[in-house]
Amino acid sequence: MRSWSDAERLAKATCRSVRTNGERDSRSERRPRPKMILVAARSAGGEESDDSAATHSCRRNNEWAHAVLACVGESIIMERGMKQLPIRCASIALAAAAALAAPAASAATVFSFTSQAGDSVGLGESKVYTEADSTISLSGDSRHIIVRVEDGSDNWYVSLGAPVEQKFEVRRFADAENPTRRTGRAPYVYLANNGRRCDDAWGEIRIQQFETDADDNITALEATVLQHCDSAAAPVLAAVIRHNVEPLSLKLDGDPGDFVGEGIDKTYYGDTTLFQLWGDAQGAGYTASGSRDRWSAELYPPVGQALHVGTYAIAETADASHAGFRFERPTRRCPQISGGTLEIKAVEFDPATGAMTGLHAEFVQRCDGSSEALRGTIRYQA
Repeated sequence: MRSWSDAERLAKATCRSVRTNGERDSRSERRPRPKMILVAARSAGGEESDDSAATHSCRRNNEWAHAVLACVGESIIMERGMKQLPIRCASIALAAAAALAAPAASAATVFSFTSQAGDSVGLGESKVYTEADSTISLSGDSRHIIVRVEDGSDNWYVSLGAPVEQKFEVRRFADAENPTRRTGRAPYVYLANNGRRCDDAWGEIRIQQFETDADDNITALEATVLQHCDSAAAPVLAAVIRHNVEPLSLKLDGDPGDFVGEGIDKTYYGDTTLFQLWGDAQGAGYTASGSRDRWSAELYPPVGQALHVGTYAIAETADASHAGFRFERPTRRCPQISGGTLEIKAVEFDPATGAMTGLHAEFVQRCDGSSEALRGTIRYQA
C-alpha cells in the first residue's frame, strides 16, 4: 500500500492537465507482434438484479482528502451545453482507489468515493471500502448496475443505468439524470449514503473496463461515477467501482524542462485510451493511444539477464549494469537517454509461450544530461 504522503502527492499531481501529442514507436523490427487489450460490453438484454456478495474497507487520511477535494473544487467546465465535472475529478477519484487501497486481485471488489465540501450525500468526506472489512454486492447487466456497500452502520446504494435503448460499454456516458426524473434517452445516476440522496441529479458515468457473460451478467467492471445534487454547479461526489479487474492505466508527471513530456501531468484510462503490451523477458514494448496522445516505451534487461521485479538504472542501450529503456512520443523523442531508473513492481508472463501479459512499472527518464525528468507509471493488467 502507498504511504499517505505518496497518496497526497498523487492527488495533487492529478490537478494539472496538459495536452500532449505522440505516436507509436516506429522501430517495430525489434518487437514481436503486439497483443491488444480491448474490454467491451457483450450484446444482450437484462433486468436490474439485487444479488449480494461479500467484500471490503480502508479509511481515509485527512491530509490526502484535503488535497483531493481542493482539486475537485478547482473548476467546472462546459460540455454539451451543460456544466460538468472537470475531467481531472474522475482521475482524482481513481487516484483515491489506487493510493488508498492495495491493488485488487482479479476476484476483488472495491468501492471508493471522494466528495467536495457541501455535497449533501458524501458530506465532503472520502473513503475506500475493500473486502477486508466490508460487505459489497455488485449485480447487473449491460443496461443496469447495482452496488451495495455495508460497513457497520455505514451503507451505500448505487444504481446506474445506460441511456434508453443503449447498453453500457467502454466509454463515457454524459448528461446523466436521476432515475425517477430522467427525460429522453439520458443515462441515470443514483448514489445514496446512509439515507442521504439527491432529489435530482446531474452526473456522468465513465466505464473504463467492462465484461459480461453469455447471460449478460456483469463479470468485470471498472467505472467512475460523478454526481451533483439538484444543480449542475453543485458540489460533486465522485465514486469508483472496481470488480474483477486489474489496473489498466498510464500516469505521466514531468518537470517543466523535460524534453519529452514538456511538463505533462496526465493520467489515461480505458474509457479514452487503447493500451498494448508485447514481448517477453528479453525485451518488451508498450503503447498508449488516447486523448489526442500517443506514447510508446521499449524496455530491455541488462545484458545476460531477464526482465523481472526489481530496480534498474537505465541507459540508451542495455549493457551489463543498465537496462535499455526509452519512453517517448514521435514529436518529442529523447535524443539520448542520459539517466534515470526503471522499477518493475510486477511482471507476468504466459507460462506456455513466455509472452509478457502484465506489467506494473514506474520510471524516471532524463534526456541529454538534463536534471529535468519525466516520471511515469504503467499499469497493464498487473
